[in-house]
Amino acid sequence: MRLSLLLFSLLNIISSGICSCQTKKLQTVYSSQQTDLPTELNEVQIYRLTKKAIHANFDMSKLNNFDEYRKDSISIREIFEPLSGEYNYYQFISTFKGLGMIFSGDDVKDSIKTFHDILIIKTNNENKIIDAFQYTLAWAEQPFRYDLYRSSVTDLPLTDGMDISTLKFTRTEFWDAKDKLLKESGIIKLK
Repeated sequence: MRLSLLLFSLLNIISSGICSCQTKKLQTVYSSQQTDLPTELNEVQIYRLTKKAIHANFDMSKLNNFDEYRKDSISIREIFEPLSGEYNYYQFISTFKGLGMIFSGDDVKDSIKTFHDILIIKTNNENKIIDAFQYTLAWAEQPFRYDLYRSSVTDLPLTDGMDISTLKFTRTEFWDAKDKLLKESGIIKLK
């Protein structure tokens, strides 16, 4: 009995060592802090690659509980940072000019502001999209989750120059079925 217990314990230690050796650590293979000049009002947005990681995954607990984690502009970006996992992770930023809130009597020129959208994409080893999210970082209206979009497309290869409209983004939370699709378009730049 003692011998079988000892043998079981030894096999358990060996097998857990083998499993832990097979888990690969998150590795950032590309990171850039470069910011683009904003695209002009009504121009097609450019989503520039800012980070690529391998052995990564999305932090779904934060994405699924968006309003609990979004406290300020720093915490917003943290929601979109990768965790260790088994996928490829891509993060893109689009800098663009858009219209802010316009109140009665305001000059439209004064409402033109610079905004930043973040796009994160998860792919498999064949670079086919498994999941993706898009969000406007300057979104100030509650619930904040209202401007979080998720792709409804999978198994599409991620390519340089693809339009984000092919990802068919829908709001993760919406009140009006007529307003659930992402209306913006933009080009993904992997280089």
